[in-house]
Amino acid sequence: MLEQVGMRTKTSRMIFLACLPRFKAYPVERMATGSPSVGQDGKMPILKFAIKFGALMLLFYALAETPYCQRVFWPANLEANAWVANGVLRGFQQHTSVAGATIKADRYEFVIKRGCDATEPVCLLVAAVTAFRAPLWRKLLGMLAGTLLLLAINQLRVVALFFVGRDLPGFYHTLHLTVFPAVFVVLALAIWAGWAQWTVGRNPLPADVKA
Repeated sequence: MLEQVGMRTKTSRMIFLACLPRFKAYPVERMATGSPSVGQDGKMPILKFAIKFGALMLLFYALAETPYCQRVFWPANLEANAWVANGVLRGFQQHTSVAGATIKADRYEFVIKRGCDATEPVCLLVAAVTAFRAPLWRKLLGMLAGTLLLLAINQLRVVALFFVGRDLPGFYHTLHLTVFPAVFVVLALAIWAGWAQWTVGRNPLPADVKA
């Protein structure tokens, strides 16, 4: 349990620290023109982003540990991931079946646990997009596109882990606990950075657009 909490905290910190250069990339001339997307004080957007992002992530982690999520959401979420991954595996001509959050094959069972789903990367992305100053429709578009992309890539991760755990078990823990978590941090950051670049590259925000 402590290992999971440590990984989540480290992941959130990595995402936030990696987001800061995006604010520093704002050209000075945009500040000089009074663009409301930057503000008059270069530090204020970073501070506001940090507060909102931190509050949203604290809310996510608090909700994730509530009795309802523990009893209902997480089991249902993991079972849904197992069901989709099983369908992908059967598409690869694998004779698998699913029982709850367990994918079964001949002489091998793959159990999907928390961390094998894309919930945390999705919430990191949603928090970062929400905390960024942009029109609502751009935020919704970024959240939707980013969420679908992360969910799809996560299914590829689950399928890859299934094959690695069955055929190359010596590499399983390294991929599961080290490589793939880092990859998803980079992916969530890349999606957010691409969305943010697209957002700030559009026409200047109207003065009444709130962060």
